[in-house]
Amino acid sequence: MLFQTSLGINIKDSTLSLVYLKASFKGVQLASQSVFSLDREKPVKERLESVSALIREFMKKNRISATNIFIGISRDVAIVRFVELPLAVKENLRETLGYEMEKYVPFSTEDIFFDSQIIGEDKETNKLGVILVVVRKEDLNNYIELNERLNSGGISGIEISSTAAANFFSQKTGSIGKDGLIMVDMTDDGLELNVIKERLLSYSRFMRIHWAVEDSYGLISRELKIIKDNYGPMRVSFSGPESDIEHFRHAIRDADLEEHLMDLSKTGIASHTLIPAYGLALKGIRKVPLNINLLPADLRKKASKAGLYVMFMLAGLLLLSVFFWGLGGFVQKRMNLERINSEIKSLSADIERIEGVKLECRALEEQIDYLNKLGPDRLSALDVLKELSERIPESAWLRKFSLTGDKIEIEGNAGSASELISLIEACPFFKDAAFLSPITKQRDGKEYFRIGFKLVNRSDG
Repeated sequence: MLFQTSLGINIKDSTLSLVYLKASFKGVQLASQSVFSLDREKPVKERLESVSALIREFMKKNRISATNIFIGISRDVAIVRFVELPLAVKENLRETLGYEMEKYVPFSTEDIFFDSQIIGEDKETNKLGVILVVVRKEDLNNYIELNERLNSGGISGIEISSTAAANFFSQKTGSIGKDGLIMVDMTDDGLELNVIKERLLSYSRFMRIHWAVEDSYGLISRELKIIKDNYGPMRVSFSGPESDIEHFRHAIRDADLEEHLMDLSKTGIASHTLIPAYGLALKGIRKVPLNINLLPADLRKKASKAGLYVMFMLAGLLLLSVFFWGLGGFVQKRMNLERINSEIKSLSADIERIEGVKLECRALEEQIDYLNKLGPDRLSALDVLKELSERIPESAWLRKFSLTGDKIEIEGNAGSASELISLIEACPFFKDAAFLSPITKQRDGKEYFRIGFKLVNRSDG
């Protein structure tokens, strides 16, 4: 999804994290990021009023007018279940879960929003592995109201921070490891543990804890041992207060597991706090493994139809042009047809020439790559081209460049080809410049030339 932009907004009780991403030919680019503190003592509605103001200010500062917006909510407001279902319900998965919802959560279907995704399929046992995420409507409605407060054209999706963080780690090559990854997140009032295997979330648990009276070291160690017994040994990633990092390290050593220190420099984000927001923003510009969306389909931002309208307008203009063109007389049409055929023939020759130039450029790029890998004493092909571009006047242009060993050949057109020899010889990196063929005059008045010269190695000086 080239040239798309996306804003990830992760909202917790005490922090608001924002990541703005752009997609380009170079890949995913981090355009902006911010973390704000929130007053967790305020009611949710008041807190979200502050959140909407901070988001609007962030969008104004970064000149964000229209973009994909994905919101992340705390894991503790959701119920996550990993269930097995018969393979036969694959085509009607959502309807089946709706009928059987009370088997998995203590709420009726009318009181919840939910989404699910198939994370495993075993045709031998005819079973589906499914992740089910459920949130009460009263908890999610507060976040849905942000849709109107932001005045941004709509929200594309809402999910829990756990699935967003899993998408962040899944798109970073080598982050998860061959055996999987345990994500440990110590929040102000709880402990969140998630397991990623094969780029998908396969375990998720949140425990509300009073850290002041609990043994954090012993608690984390016990939970890690339980996960290890059920899922096998794997690396562990920690997110939480810096003051607890040593307790965490003691816990993973006690559980005989390996700590995974995420290299955030490759993404550009400033801290682990921004990981879920980054994973949220990825959904707007890249296909991600976990595509959970708790926002009802009828409330999601609709895809822009501006491009479709423009296409219809252009098609209409084309039809009108054809209609008025057809009103002309037979002679005029004949003349136009001959002129068009002549232009097409001319363009065909230009296209063939351009294709030839493209092939030459590809060969030149391969040659440049090869030469750039040579030893440090050799002037690079890019340096040669740079020198030539500075020496050769604007009235001349190259059609061909060849560098073989220390021999260089150039071919092209110039207003005055005879002056090129002295210009090339004036460069300290070139020597023995001479014409390889006679100068010939072209139809456009330009002079065709072929010049050969040699490259002076840096070590020679």
